[in-house]
Amino acid sequence: MGNLPLLHCENLTLDSDLNFASSKTINLEARAGEIISIIGPARESKSYWLQTIGGIMEAGSGQLLISNKNTQQFDKDDWVRARREFAYLHADTAILSAANALQNLMLPAMYHKIGPAEDLRIKAQLLLTEIEAGENLELLPAYLDKEQRYKIATARALMLNPKALLIENPFRSLEHASVKAFQQFLLNRVKNQNMLLILVTHNIKFALKHSDQIIYVSDQTMLQFDRDNQIQHCNIQEVRDYLDA
Repeated sequence: MGNLPLLHCENLTLDSDLNFASSKTINLEARAGEIISIIGPARESKSYWLQTIGGIMEAGSGQLLISNKNTQQFDKDDWVRARREFAYLHADTAILSAANALQNLMLPAMYHKIGPAEDLRIKAQLLLTEIEAGENLELLPAYLDKEQRYKIATARALMLNPKALLIENPFRSLEHASVKAFQQFLLNRVKNQNMLLILVTHNIKFALKHSDQIIYVSDQTMLQFDRDNQIQHCNIQEVRDYLDA
């Protein structure tokens, strides 16, 4: 892992227009090769926190540094680079409706001039195989199932060689039989590509087993845990009830 964090949040709060408790703040350092899970019973606010941490949504207050640069000093080019290097996915991320799987992966990479077309074709084919995107990938997305479209969207983001993947409920769109393989795919990307993974998840088993940091969010509480302060040892009743449930 590098010495400098890819993301640094200092006293970051949600946008006050979201009508969530403005007293909640987050201080976070996230480095390459880490996994950070956001869990808890709160629904919308977990997603808002993920988007705020990643600079997708404007914060209410505080500072956010992406690749050691304050986002308050970002110009247009900085934001373009940040959107490419810090990929954000939600469960219903759209893909190009008039392009098949291979084209969906190649076209954005060609636009960003990631590499020669033939190299990108080989890379896209490998990604689709690794992520187990399924069969009939020459068809348009309308003829593919939701799981296939979701995996294509994930692979498309990874085609751009992001430093970080920020992903909401990554296992929600998958059939039960596919979850374990997709989890391993993400773990391999973190390990082999030294990628930062920040996810909102309801899969507590995955979060407890693989996370370097865990952020617990409810309507009343925000708590942060790391390896020196395991959430399993937390004696706050609200957290215990959530884990036991």
